[in-house]
Amino acid sequence: MIFSTLKSNLMNQLSLINPILPSHSAKPITECIILVLKDNELTITATDISVTLVNNIEVNGIENGTVVVHGKKFINIIKSLPDIVLTVKKENGMVKIISNNIKFELAVTEDYDDFPTTPKNLSGNNLIIDSLKLKNYIEKTVFTVSPDQLRAVLTGVLFSLKLNQITMVATDSVRLVKLEDKNVRYEGEDTEMILPSKSLQIVSNAIDRNEECLIYFEENYVEFRFGTVVIFSRLINGKYPAYQAIIPANNHLKAKFDKQTAISALTRVSLACNPVTKLIKYNLESGQLLINTEDSNSSSKAEESIPLDYSGEKMLIGFNSSKIIELLKNIDTEMILMEINSGKKPVIIKPFESTESYDLMMLLMPSSVDNSGNN
Repeated sequence: MIFSTLKSNLMNQLSLINPILPSHSAKPITECIILVLKDNELTITATDISVTLVNNIEVNGIENGTVVVHGKKFINIIKSLPDIVLTVKKENGMVKIISNNIKFELAVTEDYDDFPTTPKNLSGNNLIIDSLKLKNYIEKTVFTVSPDQLRAVLTGVLFSLKLNQITMVATDSVRLVKLEDKNVRYEGEDTEMILPSKSLQIVSNAIDRNEECLIYFEENYVEFRFGTVVIFSRLINGKYPAYQAIIPANNHLKAKFDKQTAISALTRVSLACNPVTKLIKYNLESGQLLINTEDSNSSSKAEESIPLDYSGEKMLIGFNSSKIIELLKNIDTEMILMEINSGKKPVIIKPFESTESYDLMMLLMPSSVDNSGNN
């Protein structure tokens, strides 16, 4: 195998697969990538078994062939080179990478049969969605998945599909995000599937322009196709919790505030938070939101008030500062609406008069507080 190409052309594609590659694996072959050259098309494949990415790029092909090489080493070598034309060739059990007066040699894995088989392209049920829209939806939901591997279904995002409609849900048991779009192209049967957060992040990272994205799915697998990229992912087995049951239907109190003003105030006040509990208090009253915190361990405290459009009774609600800040940052509108029942029940946070093509609702469980002012 021999080909040449501009370093940036190759590196742009290698950067997509880097997150897939494990640093150390019980199955060392998954630390490798496979390069297949046919004429002027180079196909690069990487997998960690659960997710597989296949990408095709155009190069100057000189001699067709296949090579399996250690992924991160190969990527780091290419990354280190100047942005000029480089040549990659297989010779005597080595991969030689030559760029001007720079030369690297890297051992190859000769037994291609050890490399995991790439899943076959799926067919049948599929969803069609603009790729940048999908990227946005992933970013709006995946940050709230749970890191708890003992509750595997919560480490992924629920995709619920109905006729021309998609609903995406993610939760870590303290926060919940629900995003709904009724203007996608899907004509199959009603279905639900749970996609791993890692796979979705890889999909999101691989999207850099707006183009048609096709999502095919079967019982255990999902396949994304856009541009020159194909990504396969295993689904998470299990039943997603009945999240609808925890979304309150009677949060009658409404509070409206400016997003950036609130984020800035929360960020400043949180500097005095207890680093373990991260407890911050919302004191709501007509015309004003007082945000305060106190850490008795370090004898620190802080407070700041911001304007609030609110006419209900005075109320005290505690939140985890980092969790509420992250929620607010993922709302695109300037003004935010908070719907409240009491200081002890879930609060709904959503855009105020959003003009987006989708509906976004976030839920946050309050933290326990007392009236003494001590965290």
